[in-house]
Amino acid sequence: MNAPSGTGDESRHRGYISIQAGDPRSIDFLASMGWHLKTDPTVFDYQGDVIMNDDFVVARYSHGPGVVEYRAPDDLPKGNRIMIHACISGSETLHSTTGSAVLNPMSIIRVMPENFTGAECETTATSLFVIYTSTDADKYQAMLAGESDEVYLRVLNAAASSLLHTIPDHPGPGFSQIQRGLEELAKAVAVGANLDSGLESDSLTAMYVRGMALIGSTATDEKTTVESIAQDLEISRSYLLRAFKAQGTSPSREIMRERLVSAKRLLKEDADLAAAAAGSGFGSVRNLKRALSRDIELQ
Repeated sequence: MNAPSGTGDESRHRGYISIQAGDPRSIDFLASMGWHLKTDPTVFDYQGDVIMNDDFVVARYSHGPGVVEYRAPDDLPKGNRIMIHACISGSETLHSTTGSAVLNPMSIIRVMPENFTGAECETTATSLFVIYTSTDADKYQAMLAGESDEVYLRVLNAAASSLLHTIPDHPGPGFSQIQRGLEELAKAVAVGANLDSGLESDSLTAMYVRGMALIGSTATDEKTTVESIAQDLEISRSYLLRAFKAQGTSPSREIMRERLVSAKRLLKEDADLAAAAAGSGFGSVRNLKRALSRDIELQ
């Protein structure tokens, strides 16, 4: 997708869009993507940069005081995407169909895009969000909020800012690896945050969300096990199992599912069985073949 006419460099990557306050074409573009300004655009002073494709979005933007409503476009893929939205500076209140959360610097939310309903702020704010596909996106509908690990969020912010300002004119095949890298950084931010929905009874679900984010980042390492996940989350193995059982699954099942997704992607990219097994965490062709033969049980 090219940038809206007059709002960006037409020679840049087709997924790059630059948005400037006050330009009617920018406002129309935001509306087409579901973002509807309820404040005078000249007061809101929205400025941002976005890279997007069918299954991935990264954006960094700033704005003044105002209100924005969000209504997911009809053609937006639903049920398989997660948005990690972070406040870099200022303060803002984000809303979803399940509640609201006040974000201050270094705090984040995790929400399904179709459940996000808008935002409001009384000061100037700068934010960053990443949207990516996930096999577990629809297993928990509530918006989760919490404080991120400062180091992880600073790394994600630096990587996203660098990418948005240095888009190659003709990105090669390696560009997809950059996308995956940003997805992994977003997952790391979610893992490092103490996310919850504000309900005391929801601690198991919050741990499940952190566990799934960690599995998504580490399953391709052959050394990743249920025990290593519990250790990294600094919880007991039994508590981890309880958190996943409450969602109708288990850590070992989700590790296997994530490895299968990675293996199938590598095979689709013409990797041989040995390379796919090594790159997805199975370790051997025999283990990969066994997992592929049992794949129907994981559907």
